[in-house]
Amino acid sequence: MLLRGNRGMTLIELLAVIVIFGVVSSIVVIAVLQLIEKSKERAFVSDAYALYEAARLYVGAEKVEFLPARSSALLTYRQLVEEGLLHPLQDPFTGNVLPWETNPSYVLITKGEDGSLNYSICLKGETKQLCTYSDTSPEVPVEALSVEQIHDQ
Repeated sequence: MLLRGNRGMTLIELLAVIVIFGVVSSIVVIAVLQLIEKSKERAFVSDAYALYEAARLYVGAEKVEFLPARSSALLTYRQLVEEGLLHPLQDPFTGNVLPWETNPSYVLITKGEDGSLNYSICLKGETKQLCTYSDTSPEVPVEALSVEQIHDQ
């Protein structure tokens, strides 16, 4: 920038500085907004893992080994909250607590022929869901939980 005596900057120089600040700040705002959205998605997947862990605690406490091979049991979000194994979850996209009385989220536990237990999650938030893995299985297997599985309701 050229200084002309003690008069300071010209109007053109001042406008150029303002434009540069505007461009830089818009880039920063866009990056921060994308970062916030990604953290909300990760928090939603974390809620699904919390549902899974609560189901594992329930299975351990209730001894669900009575399940015959190739059968399944369904644990609802409501059951897990009522049993005290899970606190009501907060939807990261809206900030509201998911009502455990009416929310249809659940964990499907399937017992394999070898006796192993497989867990699949269906988590429904107010605007997003983790419930569409494939046409034949709407639940998402725990091993496949990721932000890519989140869909709009």
